[in-house]
Amino acid sequence: MRPARTPVFIDVPRIPVIMAGSFVAIFVIGWLVPPLNYLFLTIGAVIPGAGLQHPSPLGPWSPYVFHVFLHGGLMHLVLNSMAMLTFGAAAIRPFGAGLRGAVGFLLFFFVCAVAGAGFQVLVAPGSMIPMIGASTGLSGCLAAAGWADGGYRGMLRYVLPWGGFNIVLALLGEFSPLPISWAGHLGGLIAGAALYPVFIAVFGPRRRSF
Repeated sequence: MRPARTPVFIDVPRIPVIMAGSFVAIFVIGWLVPPLNYLFLTIGAVIPGAGLQHPSPLGPWSPYVFHVFLHGGLMHLVLNSMAMLTFGAAAIRPFGAGLRGAVGFLLFFFVCAVAGAGFQVLVAPGSMIPMIGASTGLSGCLAAAGWADGGYRGMLRYVLPWGGFNIVLALLGEFSPLPISWAGHLGGLIAGAALYPVFIAVFGPRRRSF
């Protein structure tokens, strides 16, 4: 008898799949309809130097959240979508199933994203270079995946390589060959490492007492 074929995403919880799907949908819509792409960028691109004069019609704070849905190219999109399906899936499982876990995970992801965007603004307050991409929140999910894999030691195994890589980019400065927001990554990573146990304690499955 032939073994039954297992669907590729059978083990991926629904929320990370929906999030990755939203990345793809917004990318495709923006590609097909350039005026909408311009609107998306206006709403979501983090521009540190714009400050309170940011042109977003939803207000200057909208980029802190909506930048996660925007990506600068196909490779950027693929990498972040796959990261959501891996690190995001690993991060959401300890929250448990149901609405409570989904809300906890999404709050955690967006808090990390806001922290990453905030750190980018703090590090480069006068920069007019836009920052987009889900890797701020996903850096937090990477730390969370490490915690889920092995507690604090597991978290360090995940955090140290990614944190070290971004510190190297920071030290290289303008000589860096990669246009990567190291500050956004580090902000999300630090927030994820610090806050994930708290989010699990608050939003994770409640223990029953007998």
